[in-house]
Amino acid sequence: MKYEDLKDAIDGLHAYDTGCVDSGIKDELLRERVKKHLQSLPALEHRLLVSRLVIDMCLSEEMVKAGYGPEDAKNFLVWLDEEMNCLLSHNP
Repeated sequence: MKYEDLKDAIDGLHAYDTGCVDSGIKDELLRERVKKHLQSLPALEHRLLVSRLVIDMCLSEEMVKAGYGPEDAKNFLVWLDEEMNCLLSHNP
């Protein structure tokens, strides 16, 4: 799965799950594809990808100027862990 496609899918799924039903994506097949992809990655690749997603979606200069920040990064990581079961909990 290409990074931009993955990021868009995760962004839409996350938006829907956190109450933005108009701009979010409710697609359980897509959710399963994303989960399978993330869960299939080697630990280091997974950690690098999640880090990049957090930066791009919450912590980049552009996103911070748009009103996002560390609290959004935390909420995203909690969602990724609890709702998607896709956050590794071990050190590489």
